[in-house]
Amino acid sequence: MAAPEISSPTPPSARATFVTGCGAGLLAGLASSGCMLLLNAFAHGVSLPEQVGATITALMPLSLFQFLQQLLGDEAKRYLLICVLLGQCLVFAVSGGLYLLVRRRWQVRPRLAQGPHLGDGLVLAALLWLFAGLVVLPLTGAGLFGVALSIGWLNSMWSLAASGLVFALLFSPAYRWLSASGIREELHRAEVSERRQMLLRRGLILGGVGLLAAFAFRFITQGAHAPSITLRGFKSRLVPPPRPNYGSLVPVPHLSSEITPNDQYYVVSKNLLADPVVNPASWRLSISGQVEQPYTLTYAELMALPMRSQYESMMCISNEVGGPYMSNALWEGVPLADLLQRARPQPGATKVVFYCADDYSDSLHLAKALEPTTLLAVRMNGVTLPERHGFPVRLLVPGIYGMKHAKWITRIEVVNYDYQGYWQQRGWSDEAQIRMTTRIDTPLDGSRLQAGSLTYIAGVAFSGDRGISEVDVSFDLGQSWQRATLKRPLSKLTWVLWELPWRVPTRAGSYTITARAIDLQGNVQDPHPAPPLPDGASGYHTITVIVS
Repeated sequence: MAAPEISSPTPPSARATFVTGCGAGLLAGLASSGCMLLLNAFAHGVSLPEQVGATITALMPLSLFQFLQQLLGDEAKRYLLICVLLGQCLVFAVSGGLYLLVRRRWQVRPRLAQGPHLGDGLVLAALLWLFAGLVVLPLTGAGLFGVALSIGWLNSMWSLAASGLVFALLFSPAYRWLSASGIREELHRAEVSERRQMLLRRGLILGGVGLLAAFAFRFITQGAHAPSITLRGFKSRLVPPPRPNYGSLVPVPHLSSEITPNDQYYVVSKNLLADPVVNPASWRLSISGQVEQPYTLTYAELMALPMRSQYESMMCISNEVGGPYMSNALWEGVPLADLLQRARPQPGATKVVFYCADDYSDSLHLAKALEPTTLLAVRMNGVTLPERHGFPVRLLVPGIYGMKHAKWITRIEVVNYDYQGYWQQRGWSDEAQIRMTTRIDTPLDGSRLQAGSLTYIAGVAFSGDRGISEVDVSFDLGQSWQRATLKRPLSKLTWVLWELPWRVPTRAGSYTITARAIDLQGNVQDPHPAPPLPDGASGYHTITVIVS
C-alpha cells in the first residue's frame, strides 16, 4: 500500500502576506521607536522624531503655528511628538509589508509558508538604517547620518543601529505570533462585513467633527474672554514718570512668590521629548569667529573666573497675557563681556552667536552682549544650575525674551553678519524686547466672592530691564483706575509684586477686573491686544469674579 503524499504548507496570499508583514513591522517598530527615544534621553543617541518634528515646525505657516499654539498651548509639542511617532511607526509597518511582498516574489514556496527569519529582520533593519541616515536626516538639515548634529555622526550611527537591531530581533517573532493568532486567516477570508466598515468610517468622521468642534469651542471661548478696554484719554507715556508707591503687602493666597523656586521656574524648550544631559568633565566652551584671540575653557576654568550675582526675571515670548511663563530667580555667572574682551572682537563684528548641546542656536547684537548684566549663568538660587535650566551654563540677557537665554551652551562665535537663530528662522522676533505686562494672580478668574467682604487684588508686573513705577486696577474696563501698592523689587531687572485692597460690592453679579502697569520711564502698558507671534503678546490682563 502506497504511503500518503505529504503536501507542502500552503503559502499565504499576497494580500495576507502584506497585511501580516505590516502588523509585524508595526509591533517591531513600536519597540524600536521606544529604544530610540530612550537612547536619545540617556545615551546621546539621535531621535528621528525630534529632527522631523523640528523640520515640521520650520515648514509650518506662521498663521497655523500661531493658531495651534493658542489652541493647545504647551501641549502642542506633545501632540506633534505623538503624530511624528505614529508616522514613524507607519513607515516601519509599510516597510515590513513591502519587504515580505518582494521576498515572496523571489523565494520558493515552501520557505514562504514558514514566514520571515532573523536574517530577513536584519536585512530590513539595515535598509531602514540606510534610509534614516542617507535620506531622513539630510532632509531635516542634520546631514548624512547626523554629521551636522552636536552629538556627531558616530553617536547617530550607533544609536540608529541599536534601534534597528531591536527591530530585527522582533520582526520575525511578531510575524509568527500574528500568523498563529489567526489574524492572517481572518484577513485572507475577508470576514469583516461592509456594514462594520461603514460604521467605522462614520465613527471616525463623527469623532473628527467632535474634536474640531471642541477645539473651536475652546478657541472661541478664549477669544471671547477679553472684553474691550476704554481707550478714551489714553496716553502712551506720562511725563514726568510716576513715583513708585512702595509699601508692605498683605500675604494673600495665590500671589507669586518674589523668588521662584527652581522646581517651579517655568521651562520651555524646542525639544519635543528629551533635553540634553551634559557631562561637565568633557564639556568645553569655545569662543571663536571674528576675534583676535580664540580660546577654549573647561568647566573648572569657567568656574574659577570672577562672578557676578543679580536678581533677574525671565519671560517666554510665547507667553499669553496673564500666562504662566514668567519667573524670577537669583543668578550667578560670568559677565559675557569679560570673555569677549579677552577674545578681542575684530572691527566689523556685529553679532554674537550661541550654539547649544541640543543643536539650538541664537544670537545677540554685540552691543547687548557687552552689557555688564549679560551673563553666562552657572548658579541659580544659590545652587549649581539645574540640568533642565541649562547646566553647565546658560545665557542671561535682561530685557530680552527667554528664547534668547540660550541653555546648554557649548560654543560662542563672534560674526560680522545678521545671524538668524532657531526661532527667528521660524518667524519670531530677533530683537525680542520684552513688552510690559501685568498679571492678576488673585483672586482667580471665575472666583466667587462674598458681597461686602474685603479682598485683595494682587499680582506681578514686569517690564524687562525698564522697571515698574506704577500698577493700576480698573473695575469698569478702563474708565477709571485705582493705584496699587508695590513691593520694592529686588532689582530693576525683576518683576514687581503689587496689591490693592478691594471692598467687594454688596450688589450680587459679575464683575470685571483689569490691571495695567507703567514703567520707570513713564511708558504705559500697551492696551491693544496682540498674540505672542512674532513680537510677544500685548494687552491688559482681565478676569471676572462672581459676587454673591
